[in-house]
Amino acid sequence: MSTTRQRCVAHFGAILLTLAAARAESGFVQLTGWGGGKPEEIVPQAAEVGFNEIIVWNHDTNYLRRLVEVGGKHGIGVYSCVFLGDLKDWQKRRPGIAPPMQEMNKEEDAALERIEADKTKGKSRYQYGGEPVQPIEVLTSPMLCFHAPEVMSFFEEQIRDILAVPDIRGVAFDYFGYRNYRCCRCARSMAAFEAWHRQRPTLSREKALEQFSLETLVEFTNTLARYARSIRPGAKVQCHVYPVFLPEPLYGNRLDVDYCGQTAAWYFEPLWSLRKICNYARVIFGQEKKHFGRAEGVALVGVYNRPEHYPVKGPERLAQELQAILDGGGDRVQVCSLNDVLKDQPTREVFKRFFKEHRPSREERR
Repeated sequence: MSTTRQRCVAHFGAILLTLAAARAESGFVQLTGWGGGKPEEIVPQAAEVGFNEIIVWNHDTNYLRRLVEVGGKHGIGVYSCVFLGDLKDWQKRRPGIAPPMQEMNKEEDAALERIEADKTKGKSRYQYGGEPVQPIEVLTSPMLCFHAPEVMSFFEEQIRDILAVPDIRGVAFDYFGYRNYRCCRCARSMAAFEAWHRQRPTLSREKALEQFSLETLVEFTNTLARYARSIRPGAKVQCHVYPVFLPEPLYGNRLDVDYCGQTAAWYFEPLWSLRKICNYARVIFGQEKKHFGRAEGVALVGVYNRPEHYPVKGPERLAQELQAILDGGGDRVQVCSLNDVLKDQPTREVFKRFFKEHRPSREERR
């Protein structure tokens, strides 16, 4: 590397560190909860803790209208989420038409059978779509294949219906990825890949499949984000990068969305080190505008208060994770799930301390 280039890299790194320090000093400005429930019950509790956004996996118009109405009284914006696991709505909108599904190879199918058969507490540290611990992990939830044009049309219908709800803040994307965390192996996907690879013969097959899978995933997301803005220019688009894409786990800055949530602290043991959380936050926030100026990075923190199934993060550990995100320059957080935060008083108090009690005012941020 030339001396000039080294100086440029060092200068750019110093800028990122300065920006990160400034954000950490200003504190968190946004807390988004993935969850839901009766608006009259869930919204006041969420507001008391410090949430200012809620994302629900619910498309019922009457429910969304009521949630938006109650949310507005408490300063909470509402998003409705579309996701590749939504087979129930596919059957409702496409009765009698088989959905195009993602497929895996024999080894991956065998891993699925092993994981589904595991009934032990902690499920042998299976990570449910997060960065895997076992040699081979796959998502237990079936997923639509987004390489099929009819899946795009299906989501466009959902988005139109969501954005027809008055004053809803926008749409969210979840479960946008691959069931095996790498690619789809159905005949349609593989035919599209072969055609793509023929145009790039210098790439090895393995690298080509990784690149094809990432590019098509990113374009699918960005096409739907553009579609949402075309339906209602003021609509916001939010997402969580999930399940993990193993060749490039933190690819979120490639997405043309308003708020891109990427995992900074996952749910299950082995819990991520605080150093890893801080380093991921530096990427999530420090590189958020690498491709799109509109994009704001968001760090997702997993909270799962169900001790009968998994060890629970205590309040001290949650506080350490949130502080690590702050130290990495983070100022926006998604939590899944909102309901698991609200059901436990010590957990509520941690988030309240970081968000409700210390969120800077607009004047302070200026």
